[in-house]
Amino acid sequence: MGQKSKLIRGVGIAAAIYASLFVGHILAAANGLTLLFRAIAFSITLMTFFMGPIVWFLSQPKDGLDNLAYRVGFWVSVPLSVGLAYAYADQTFDAAYSIGFLAVTVLTHWLTLRGRSIFIEPKVG
Repeated sequence: MGQKSKLIRGVGIAAAIYASLFVGHILAAANGLTLLFRAIAFSITLMTFFMGPIVWFLSQPKDGLDNLAYRVGFWVSVPLSVGLAYAYADQTFDAAYSIGFLAVTVLTHWLTLRGRSIFIEPKVG
């Protein structure tokens, strides 16, 4: 399987998981399953903030597509974090939530990218 198709597969799997969680949280809310709703909402939140590492992991990239998988995941996270801020603000636009959630998205992606370069890909020499 080519590297680009692995990247597309990773994005597709992440999107399918995210969509399933989204539908699940709607069904849990509609049926009054508060604990399940909160667990799924927490999962959606984590997935939103860590989409770059998730796409990277699911794509299993090698060579030059390593950073591309991270960048694709990051840019997917940006609009998702704005949508998440909208949801957390009771379906209203709140600049503080939006800026805060975007900041968390940037920070988590920067930290995981930095951590990956330190722990997973140590420089030799």
